[in-house]
Amino acid sequence: MSNFSETLTEVKTDILHASISLENEKKERNQKEDSIRMLKARRAIEKHLEEKRLHHAISNGWDE
Repeated sequence: MSNFSETLTEVKTDILHASISLENEKKERNQKEDSIRMLKARRAIEKHLEEKRLHHAISNGWDE
């Protein structure tokens, strides 16, 4: 019976470690996805501001 109990404890420990590992992988993936979204948003804002500056410069006749 002791062997069964030890085996059961090992299995429970392995499942716990696997669960923690999976949760960490999910968090890491979410962080990477968030970083990619933030980078895309920043690039879109920078592009918009550059287009706005260019339009403003052209409408002021500066870029002739």
